[in-house]
Amino acid sequence: MACTNKLKQIVLAAHNYNDVHNALPALRAGTPRNKPGNVLDRLNIRFALLPFLEQTAFHDQGNEATTHCADGAAGSVWRTTIDAYLCPSDGGDVNPSGAVGAANYYFFISDRIHYPYTSGSFTSYSMCSGVFASMYWTQLAAIADGTSNTMGMSEGVRAAEPRGFGSCVTATSFAMPADVTPLFNRSTKQYVSTTGLTAAPLRGYRAWDGVLLFTAVMAAAPPNSVLVATSSAHTSGQFLLSPTSFHSGGVNVAMMDGSIRFISDTINVGNQSAGYWGYPNYTNPSPYGVWGGLVTKAGSESVSF
Repeated sequence: MACTNKLKQIVLAAHNYNDVHNALPALRAGTPRNKPGNVLDRLNIRFALLPFLEQTAFHDQGNEATTHCADGAAGSVWRTTIDAYLCPSDGGDVNPSGAVGAANYYFFISDRIHYPYTSGSFTSYSMCSGVFASMYWTQLAAIADGTSNTMGMSEGVRAAEPRGFGSCVTATSFAMPADVTPLFNRSTKQYVSTTGLTAAPLRGYRAWDGVLLFTAVMAAAPPNSVLVATSSAHTSGQFLLSPTSFHSGGVNVAMMDGSIRFISDTINVGNQSAGYWGYPNYTNPSPYGVWGGLVTKAGSESVSF
């Protein structure tokens, strides 16, 4: 109940942001006001929502920061963890060595596997079938499938070890969810020993960093399964990032109408051998069953839940 309440507050914060700015926040946009040089606009949606979660003071501190939002130096404002973004079911360390804030809640971008778009893991809005995208502010009217049928946010476990549950590992290449399903044992919640280890910081940290690894989830592979990249770096490679949680049998999601639903690990995921090479128009129906259909904002799928 505590987790669902937090998700409820986050989706309501997004609606309050929309009331002020006439659009929903971008997955990634913004630069600390006084930061010299190009920092790739890496401030993320969690940061943008802070004033609507009664965290205006921290938001103002971040805007005045002269450090990069991925900077974990001692005393950096970016080491701050905000309780609104922590799930009570995750007892992981909120401040491990070198961490830059901790978070458990993520934002749906797509039902597709994603490549970065230019440097720094941008993802073009034209690649995103979901509500949120980097450097793009979606209007509610664009959610043509209906806000009650479209997922906006879900959960992610703070990874305790490089190959543990909730972590992102590396694979040489993949074109569809079926390519990476064998990498993860859902009974033990462990990756198989042959998977590569990412050199990037563990997922669940860098709470204010907008690159995909630290901010996004996708509805392609089932909930509580794989998080995989083709590169050990968080700013390059191809990503498939599934929601994960410690809740038994599934994950909580926030629908864009403000309601919270529990999605079972066994939800229909359609054709896991379907690929998305070339990123077809985001209005195409998802091949990934009810799960994929619930994330598309304008896929025109006939899904029931």
